[in-house]
Amino acid sequence: VYKRQGSLDGQFVALNSDGSLKWRYSAGQKIYPSALLVGTSVVFGTHNEELVALSLEGQPRWKLPLQDVVDASATLGPDGRIYVVANGAYAIDLLGRMHWHKPTAGHVRTAPVIHPARMIIIGTTEGSLIALRPDGSIVWDVLLGGALEGAASVDDEGRIYVGSGRGEVIQLDPDGNILWRFSTGDEVRATPAIARDGTIVVGSYDGFVYGLSPDGEVRWQVATGGRVRASARIDVDGRIYVGSQDNFLYGIDQDGSILWRYNVGQDVDSTVEIGTDGTLYFGSDDGGIHALRDKT
Repeated sequence: VYKRQGSLDGQFVALNSDGSLKWRYSAGQKIYPSALLVGTSVVFGTHNEELVALSLEGQPRWKLPLQDVVDASATLGPDGRIYVVANGAYAIDLLGRMHWHKPTAGHVRTAPVIHPARMIIIGTTEGSLIALRPDGSIVWDVLLGGALEGAASVDDEGRIYVGSGRGEVIQLDPDGNILWRFSTGDEVRATPAIARDGTIVVGSYDGFVYGLSPDGEVRWQVATGGRVRASARIDVDGRIYVGSQDNFLYGIDQDGSILWRYNVGQDVDSTVEIGTDGTLYFGSDDGGIHALRDKT
């Protein structure tokens, strides 16, 4: 089990399944992104303005200097390249060699998303959603308004969903045309999650978790007691797991009813990872990693 939440103390750790420490790597600066596992390598960015690759035993394989801090997870493309963002987008091979860098006007905090139409989707703090070709050239660039802090999601029809600092959830078609906007009461910094039935699940700083139809209508909403920064995770049975800044992790049924709440004691801003045995792993502002089992 690898710690996949960022660490403000600059430590990246690998844990055994019982929670004991396997190894520790010191990056020297904050690590906000989750790790990307690529074959036998663990890849992540740091606030040292670099991308780091470690072996599964925690030994450094390579480091690639970038031109800005890295706040988002790297993504593996179908072409075998690693895509990562900082002051724009970078394409890097598995040996740590840069193929191209596409600068953007604003810093990028959204993890790159691979669209089935062979596009790399990124969003900037200036509010632009950008689609790039695998060679780094721009397909389209749409100004949505409000900083884009969470990655986009893509449904089975190729439609794109993203939240904005203006408190909106926005749907676009593969050509970058805006199809609808749904307004929440505050910023949307989470990445929308898409359920099997097409429901778009996303939290807002207004304290609600929303379940939206593909047409942008509210199917349900769940009130939490704090801002929702974390992105939701949906399991194979359709159950939804999402944290809030009210110090709770929520288990929510696919119809929007709350199944349970778990009090962590500090904000839960990280996205849950689900183990092969169903164990829920997540980090919180208490500085720890938690492992829970959903017994519902």
